[in-house]
Amino acid sequence: MWFILTGIQAQHTNDLPVLKGDYLGQPLPGDTPEVFAPGIVSTDTTIEHGSPTFSPDGNEVFWQSNYRQSGKETQIFGMTMQRVGNTWNAPGISPYTSGPVFSPDGNRLYFLPFGKENGEENGPYYVEKKDNAWGEPVCMDLLARFPEIKHAYNYSITRDGTFYFLGYAEGVGAMNDFGIYRMELNNGEYLKPELLPASINMGEGLLSWTPFIAPDESYLLFSSNRRSPKTDMGDIYISFRDSEGNWTDPVNLGKEVNSDRQERFPSVSPDGKYLFFTRWIARGNEDVFWVSAEFIEKHRNAMTSD
Repeated sequence: MWFILTGIQAQHTNDLPVLKGDYLGQPLPGDTPEVFAPGIVSTDTTIEHGSPTFSPDGNEVFWQSNYRQSGKETQIFGMTMQRVGNTWNAPGISPYTSGPVFSPDGNRLYFLPFGKENGEENGPYYVEKKDNAWGEPVCMDLLARFPEIKHAYNYSITRDGTFYFLGYAEGVGAMNDFGIYRMELNNGEYLKPELLPASINMGEGLLSWTPFIAPDESYLLFSSNRRSPKTDMGDIYISFRDSEGNWTDPVNLGKEVNSDRQERFPSVSPDGKYLFFTRWIARGNEDVFWVSAEFIEKHRNAMTSD
């Protein structure tokens, strides 16, 4: 399977450049989004279905890569790389296929198995790290406990374990009946998921999805087509949460991040310095971009001063 994924990347590991340093040794971005790790993570032959998730120590990264061929079933791969010393190994296949995301402390990796035979219909799973190795997958039983949710995608977790995800939201009137949920952890058990307010989960056939919650739960990033649903399927928006749990009206991040193509899957690096997101480049090609995350504080300050 590896040769399928590397038609543009590398035909064998000897073709892969030596990668050293933080973030696969890529040149750090400024205020203009740049393609992240071209030919390594972002390739012309695949759809990067989600942003890469880095461990807090920066030594491990996971991402999802979809390979589409006309008339054939999409092949979904979990990918991973590790840094040993200061050098990154070559990309390899990961068993944690769909939507992998680290917990803020790096001790858990959440994911959705791909395919019913692997438990996809059961919803989120996680693995825990012990002695520098990942344990056996554990099902969260979210959909068994709350079957009305029907599915759960796009996971994001706060430091205190509050869980954000995309699920079925009957009656909201959103595209595909999607809605962004928040689920609190209480004495080791999750309470019933609650939909975020209508300012975020807009109806009217609009799409709001791919949430990322700040580790301290102070802001939410998500993708929505609310500004131009007929011409652009998604821009990245930000909403801030106050100490009372109230959310500000979402603000479009503007041309510094968004384009006339779909942007989705926002996430912020563990050090808080960089925003990752995906953008459609062409049919069958969705790449990961990254940019300085300094805009977050600028938006926060602007909204506080109003």
